[in-house]
Amino acid sequence: MSVNIQRVNDVLEEYYKLFYKTEDMALKRGIKALTHTELHIIESIGENTQLTMNELADKIGITMGTATVAISKLSDKGYIDRARSTTDRRKVFVSLTKKGVDALTYHNNYHKMIMASITESIPDKDLEQFVSTFEVILESLRNKTDYFKPMTITDFKEGTKISIVEIKGTPIVQNYFLSHNIENFTLLKVLKSNDKSQFKIEKENGEVLTLDILDAKNLIGVKAD
Repeated sequence: MSVNIQRVNDVLEEYYKLFYKTEDMALKRGIKALTHTELHIIESIGENTQLTMNELADKIGITMGTATVAISKLSDKGYIDRARSTTDRRKVFVSLTKKGVDALTYHNNYHKMIMASITESIPDKDLEQFVSTFEVILESLRNKTDYFKPMTITDFKEGTKISIVEIKGTPIVQNYFLSHNIENFTLLKVLKSNDKSQFKIEKENGEVLTLDILDAKNLIGVKAD
């Protein structure tokens, strides 16, 4: 890693630490019932009343299963409403309740106050330079969104290196993977399989596993190279 990249990494890490620290302050002061993840889901929904569960999961980059669990908790807490489509029963729309809107408004106002406070002594030309540079970084990150998107390992091409981010399935299936030391952040490589009912992977130690295709679909990963 070059010196410049390391400096960027260090600065961003420090920024995010302080950013989440200010969010903790906001949560402790006014929205004690919400976690960081739940607050980000509320932000992602915003004023949108025609957002489906699938669209929400894609928007914030989480699996449908994770989104369903989070939305259920927010619904139980009274922050989100769910409504099934009258034209397509497979679609479920999510929107904020008044309580959800109030939480979002409080959070947004808190962030505006924080940003105004930390930028008041910074010259406009420095802020403009920062925004311009950060917009370039954001654009580069947007172009990489699909690259980092979690997918079932069966959707990756032969030869792709994958980092596991979630293991789904029954306890039996999960225990099977754990018995082979496959857990979150395990690195795997997709191998060629001549049998469409099977899926082959290779672990870092060279061990090759042949999985039933349905079992393999329980492993969710992102590209690791």
